[in-house]
Amino acid sequence: MAEENIEIVRRLFAAIRDRDLDTMLRLYDPEIQFRPLTGTRIESGGYRGHAGIRAYFDEAGTVWERMHPYADDLRAEGDTVVAIGHCEVRGRESGAETDTPMAWIFRVRNGRIVSTQAFSEVEDALGVAGLSGQTS
Repeated sequence: MAEENIEIVRRLFAAIRDRDLDTMLRLYDPEIQFRPLTGTRIESGGYRGHAGIRAYFDEAGTVWERMHPYADDLRAEGDTVVAIGHCEVRGRESGAETDTPMAWIFRVRNGRIVSTQAFSEVEDALGVAGLSGQTS
């Protein structure tokens, strides 16, 4: 099961890099709770459901010409997958590029991602996932 969940997360990262919304929606549960680092709904708890996913990626598309998240290290424990990596972005208007270290926690049930939370600090993600002290 852990390997299957890791593979689901790998497919999601590829779909985000390809801006393949159809694949993203197949991987996300219809009731997904999505909490990225940025976005207009962060203060109110993030984005919910497929409509929330569409709204977030529409917003991101207006800000970022390119948004490429990468998971260099994937760890699974039960229904939880922690992805440790970075996200390369290029601003649509400014052309400015950044490559920011990040970590994400994904909860997977019945073959679909039911929640996602992004973190700017790896230790924070590992702590929330109950895997603290397991840095690579």
